[in-house]
Amino acid sequence: MTARSLINCEAPLPADWARTLVIAVGNPSRGDDAVGPLLADRLTSWLSNEARTPDGSAPHDVAVICDQQLMVEHAYDLRDRDRVLFIDAAAKQGEPVQWQPIEASASGPTLSSHQCTPSQLLHLCAHTLQIPAPPAWLLSLHGEGFELGAPVSAAMQAAMAQAWDEILAWVATPEVNGQPVRPAAAPHHA
Repeated sequence: MTARSLINCEAPLPADWARTLVIAVGNPSRGDDAVGPLLADRLTSWLSNEARTPDGSAPHDVAVICDQQLMVEHAYDLRDRDRVLFIDAAAKQGEPVQWQPIEASASGPTLSSHQCTPSQLLHLCAHTLQIPAPPAWLLSLHGEGFELGAPVSAAMQAAMAQAWDEILAWVATPEVNGQPVRPAAAPHHA
């Protein structure tokens, strides 16, 4: 798994460009903030171990990107995607696991070249780059500790177990009636 961005939006897409994208963010050195990279690693392993279809192709058309934070360059990664799932730790939320649909928005913390929110990334995609923003969701897991060198908390490990099943359901349910969806198994807490 690598962090990569396709910077030139006019360039042809690679032949293996997946229609579904998972972008996991977090710092593996900061306790519960490691949830994004940990789930990204697990999903990448799971995807590579899935049995191939009879024609030799992968059964799931999913790409996984992991980075310490979202940056404006990630807007290019949204190009020609059917759906996107952002995974991150959240210090302030009531539920251990929470799904939220993401809409493009320029509001929020000041946008910089070094970090942005999922909503700002969709806004950049649609309004600055003139690339249609795909349907997107944020899967956030409640974190308790983000100190440098801290281990992942027991509460986060439990949330990760719950989130894992929901991620697999989301991967296995790419669309209903031609529309990308999040899994029915995943509770929606707005």
